[in-house]
Amino acid sequence: MQTVATAAGVSRMTVSNAYNRPDQLTAETRERILQLARDLGYPGPDPAAQSLRRRSAGAIAVVLTSRLTDAFTDPGLVMILHGIAGQLSDAGRALLLVPTSAADTFPVRHAIADAFILCDLAADDPAVTDAVDRHIPVVTIGHPRLPGTPMVAIDNQRSAAMAASYLLELGHRRFGLLSWRPDDAGPAGPRPRSQPRPSIPLRSAGFIGALRRGGVEPASIVRRETANTVEAAAAAMADVLAQPPGQRPTAVFAVTDVLALGVLAAAQSAGIAVPAELSVVGFDNIAAAASSSPPLTTVDHPLVQLGQDAARLALAQLDGQPARPRRLRTELLIRASTGPAPS
Repeated sequence: MQTVATAAGVSRMTVSNAYNRPDQLTAETRERILQLARDLGYPGPDPAAQSLRRRSAGAIAVVLTSRLTDAFTDPGLVMILHGIAGQLSDAGRALLLVPTSAADTFPVRHAIADAFILCDLAADDPAVTDAVDRHIPVVTIGHPRLPGTPMVAIDNQRSAAMAASYLLELGHRRFGLLSWRPDDAGPAGPRPRSQPRPSIPLRSAGFIGALRRGGVEPASIVRRETANTVEAAAAAMADVLAQPPGQRPTAVFAVTDVLALGVLAAAQSAGIAVPAELSVVGFDNIAAAASSSPPLTTVDHPLVQLGQDAARLALAQLDGQPARPRRLRTELLIRASTGPAPS
């Protein structure tokens, strides 16, 4: 910077203003300085050095329990990130995605960010400790529940119990439960396993608990686990739906809409009519749930609002304002994929 200042015949502060406070210079002076800097091979102030000097990175990091590719392929996560990105964009902040599934690395320790949003992480995940130890604002979406840390969440157990109670009211007594387990196999072979999301077993527990209270023995529930893709879900349910009508479930609850769409695909392949022979309920209310055939009954999970509120809490802390936890409501959206139990 001093070299550019000497060559331009101006002060070092003037060169700094050309990059950081352009309103302090005339357009002609600024362009002359910038062009001279380009001719000398100077790219401008180093962003990392600037962030150290300002004690601000201008970015908020979202810590994911899944692989980075899931941020673009998991519809539920995409909706949460959409909510976060909208708030950060309005505040002039950048969004940094930090996965925790990379083997033998702890990227949270090295993330250049002003705050962390932890997205459904287990309390014992090393990334949680790393984030807290940074002594910058932390917000959690769903999990973990940390003392003194603002959180945005829903009641997963109660929400899944609503689905169970509705199916019981329709007269169903034979049930299937399709849950999500992390997938550790990819096109190129084995890859680091994504960590399980704490919210998923809570949904399963809420569904099973409500059925038990309704007189259904948990041992009679047909359970399957698979990766969170339509194809994997359809394959996981193929043998279940291949059973004779009097033995297979008449209702299936899937802990995500993606899995529920796989159940619909499996039913179609098996020639089973939905909802006349099989009722299907999902969880999340992603866009594809309303346009599926038939439209999917699902628990409406306010995903975009979760992201918006988490971002607001992080920004409030950075501004020195109080940030209070938020519990969001869910509701059961009844569509054409559910009906009375077949006689």
